Parts: sequence; C-alpha cells; structure tokens
Amino acid sequence: MIVSDALLGLSLPKVLLHLLNFAILFVCLWLILYKPVKKAIDDRQARIAKEKEETEENLRLSEEAKIESERRLGEIDQEIEEKRKASDANAAEVYEKTVAEANARAAGIIEDAEKEAQAQTARAISEAKEEIKDVAISLAESIIASHIDEVDDAMIDDAIKDWKND
Repeated sequence: MIVSDALLGLSLPKVLLHLLNFAILFVCLWLILYKPVKKAIDDRQARIAKEKEETEENLRLSEEAKIESERRLGEIDQEIEEKRKASDANAAEVYEKTVAEANARAAGIIEDAEKEAQAQTARAISEAKEEIKDVAISLAESIIASHIDEVDDAMIDDAIKDWKND
C-alpha cells in the first residue's frame, strides 16, 4: 500500500477546509443560538430567583399575619370572656334588684292587706257594737215597757234619746 497525502480519502486542504467550516459553523451557532439561549436561561433564572424571593417574602408576611391574627384572636377571646363576665355580673345585679323590688312590692301589698283587714275588722266591730246597742236598747225598751207605766215611759224615752245621741 502506498501512503498518500490523503488520510481516509481526505487531503490536508480538505481537512483544513472542513475545520474552517466547522469553526465558522461553531461561531455562527455560538452567535445565533448560544447567546440568546444563554440570555433566556439567565433571564429565566433571574425571574425564578425573583419569584423565589417574592414567595419567601410572602411566606414571611403570611407567617407574621398568622401570628398577628392568632394574637388578635386571643385578645378578642379575652375581650369576649370579660364582656361575658360583665354581662353575667350585670344580669345578677339586675336579678337581685328585681327580686328586691318584688319583695318590696310584696311587703307593701301584705302591709296594705293587713291595714285593710284591720280596717274591715274595726268596721265590723263598730257595726257589731252599733247593732248590739240597738238590740240592747230594743230589749231594754221591751222589758221596761212591760214593767213601767206612762210616767216612767217619758223618763225612759228621754234617757234612750240621750244614749242614742252619745
């Protein structure tokens, strides 16, 4: 076999020409594809980093808001408990006041009823005394009328009139 200038059927100028074409293709692809793709990747990485920072900031803010809302809920629960206790105390006070007023009214009603009963008893006694007087007078008149004559009748009538006037 004879050694020729061509290696695998290629000559040195063809190899150099292919290397030059490859270099031009590499530079063109570098300029056309690599830089824009690299820029797009860098932009995307920057956007992702920015979104990650925003997400972390939002997460931090939401944690703070959660802590604040839990603190506020605790305060609200405490306020509700205080207002419930105040309401219970107020209700107890109103209850006691109402019971005291009812007892006072009941005592007044009982006192009025006792006074009325005493007044009715006094009236009944007074009426009974008047009836007893009238009956006694009538009885005395009938007894005296049966035992006394006309002269004595005039004296007795005067005495009876005096008694009635008293």
